[in-house]
Amino acid sequence: HNAKINNIKVIDIWGDGESRREFMYAEDLANFIYQVIPNIQRLPNMLNVGLGHDFTINDYYRIIAEEIGYTGGFTHDLTKPVGMRRKLVDISLLKEFDWKYQFELKDGIKETYKYYLENIYK
Repeated sequence: HNAKINNIKVIDIWGDGESRREFMYAEDLANFIYQVIPNIQRLPNMLNVGLGHDFTINDYYRIIAEEIGYTGGFTHDLTKPVGMRRKLVDISLLKEFDWKYQFELKDGIKETYKYYLENIYK
């Protein structure tokens, strides 16, 4: 957002941008919790709640730029750390609860940005 409103032409991405991450829209997690509360005794001691797929850091930057209307470019700062190559949770136990997220990445970003504009950036 700041790059967009300040007309910054290029944003640096640390590393090569090919590391993969899994992010979930908060409302999806809240919906899962709401769904399982009536049967909370069914929950195992530990349960990963996630999407079951991930995106590259480059994907996130590109999709966020599209959703917020940033038209600048990106460069990779290869002197900065890349981080763990992949962070994806195992959701095999989650499948037993017949639950699936509702918000695709673009929709979650769109909703988050809308919230930011309406409630934080005034």
